[in-house]
Amino acid sequence: MKVKIAISEPPEVTEPLLKDLAKYMVKCKRALVITGAGISCSSGIPDFRSTNGLYDLVKSKHPDTVVKGRDLFDATLFKEEATTRVFYTFMAELKSLISSAMPTPTHSFIRQLQDNGQLLRCYTQNIDCLEELVDLPVVQLHGSMNKVKCTVCPASYGFSPDHQQQFRDGTPPPCPQCQDLYDERLRLGKRSLATGILRPDIVLYNEDHPLGESIGQMQFTDLKKRPDLMIVMGTSLKIPALKKFIKQAARVIHSNKNGRVVFVNRTPCTKEWEKVFDYEIISDTDDWVDLMQPFTKRLQQEQAAKRKASDPNDDLECEKENVAIKSSKKTKSSSMVDCKKASSQTTLDGLTISKNIKRVFKKNIST
Repeated sequence: MKVKIAISEPPEVTEPLLKDLAKYMVKCKRALVITGAGISCSSGIPDFRSTNGLYDLVKSKHPDTVVKGRDLFDATLFKEEATTRVFYTFMAELKSLISSAMPTPTHSFIRQLQDNGQLLRCYTQNIDCLEELVDLPVVQLHGSMNKVKCTVCPASYGFSPDHQQQFRDGTPPPCPQCQDLYDERLRLGKRSLATGILRPDIVLYNEDHPLGESIGQMQFTDLKKRPDLMIVMGTSLKIPALKKFIKQAARVIHSNKNGRVVFVNRTPCTKEWEKVFDYEIISDTDDWVDLMQPFTKRLQQEQAAKRKASDPNDDLECEKENVAIKSSKKTKSSSMVDCKKASSQTTLDGLTISKNIKRVFKKNIST
């Protein structure tokens, strides 16, 4: 039976429910975390479904081009020169916001799960890369605004201020690698080849995900490790492939009598998720994190006191174990931080990935 908690309700209503949830959060050993744009809103980065400020700015620069807010993240924009210019202007303004943003309490909360040795994996739909500022390894489901990539060749570069200025003017910069190859072939008298332009290294609607197969392999591996908690935060649950993974993970978690699946968002989920989530918290993610902290901290202190009472040497052993976990996390983090590194993995933990799983995540996870 799903427990629904609205943070706006009186504390005498919400606190017993949050305290009950805290028990499962403290006990968990293998947590999956799924994040969306809602966890970054308090840092000043708007959810693209409500980007009126950015959209108005773009509209003022391109008054004769009509583009809906959601369509600013659609690959079909590249079909026309006018809408392509709108896309680049929008990306430049979004990059400006991201460059001045700082991690939120929600980012720190996820980082704390990792420090506690409880985080199995964090998957994010966000492209702002704020996780890097708290040294949190994540799987970037929709790419990164820290890089630009060529539309023709495999070249990628850091998203520099020069790129940003060219984008702001609505002008796609040429790919240096393609241009060098073009110039060299011209010098040698060879047939010219198509040259690419640079664009943010993000995955748009209506285009294939270049790392979909690797992500599918990673998710399959995570489910084999039997997660016992999943927290889905700040997302409206619109992406089909991610919805499928959340439902698969929930089935695995619910096979454990102590496993729980939690949804935290400003707006409620639909009836589709009635049997998926055990807790539905209607709240800003930062507010929920702040409210949960005293409950989880108190339970952790009680657990530590019990361990100390039963075995005075246990604290030392726990400390050694935590050091070992953190050391292990550091050695493995390179395979988690960047999906491009993950793309070199053809198998994980010796597991064979089913064709069905590969097919689901090789297809565009953004359609």
